Amino acid sequence: MKRKVLGGILCAVMLLGIGTPAYAEETPPVVEVAVDGELVEVEALLYGGTSYFPLDETVKLFYPQAEIQSEGGICTVLDESFTMTAQVGGAYLVVNGRYLYSAEGLKERDNDGMVMVPARLLGKALGLGVDWSGRVEFTTGGEPLSAEDVPYTEDELDLIARVITHESGNQSLQGKMAVGNVILIRVADKRFPATVSEVIYQKNQFPGATGMEPNAESILAAKLVLEGANVVPGAFYFNGVGKSCWASRNKTLLYTIGGHAFYG
Repeated sequence: MKRKVLGGILCAVMLLGIGTPAYAEETPPVVEVAVDGELVEVEALLYGGTSYFPLDETVKLFYPQAEIQSEGGICTVLDESFTMTAQVGGAYLVVNGRYLYSAEGLKERDNDGMVMVPARLLGKALGLGVDWSGRVEFTTGGEPLSAEDVPYTEDELDLIARVITHESGNQSLQGKMAVGNVILIRVADKRFPATVSEVIYQKNQFPGATGMEPNAESILAAKLVLEGANVVPGAFYFNGVGKSCWASRNKTLLYTIGGHAFYG
């Protein structure tokens, strides 16, 4: 993949907040919502400064013919142009096979158990513009994410998933994503090789890592980071927590996630 493409992905880290004030999560306030400048009726709630939307009502605003199926905390939306799945408490939603990360997680509406999704995440999935002007402003004109426009190749996905499994196969999803992020952060930086393959096979960097058969969560983590999620901005190196390495001696510790320390 070209450096400029991956660089754009990394720079477009999803900003899930809307710049609103923080409120206690026990009593999230309702916010006004407009579509193309016109007020609409949908129960959007603020959690910690992020606007969350019920998936069923919001999708129906834009795709009234869509079929909504909800059971056991999992909501599936079926339309002729897209399929979307989201789960209460999950860290991502899926649209047309594309995996989009939510750092704050997906929430549950109290009265009926419907999945609540951050505004910008839903906007990215459905091709909507999202802004804040004292209310949430959706603008139409885009299209849902397409399976044909995936911003990475199968080879890149496979290589990153193998490295993640080798380096952090026993870590949390976030820990797995962090290892994948380090690879992509290097690809986007002119001091490192310009492709996923070249970064991974660079001398003394990930020796033997691609020999691992990737596990399911490592593949998921690779998809999330290749779609733009970044849980360790600025991290070019990682090592086991408390272990000495060149980065621990020469670089700044930025993050500690599970058993790994990340440096930049």
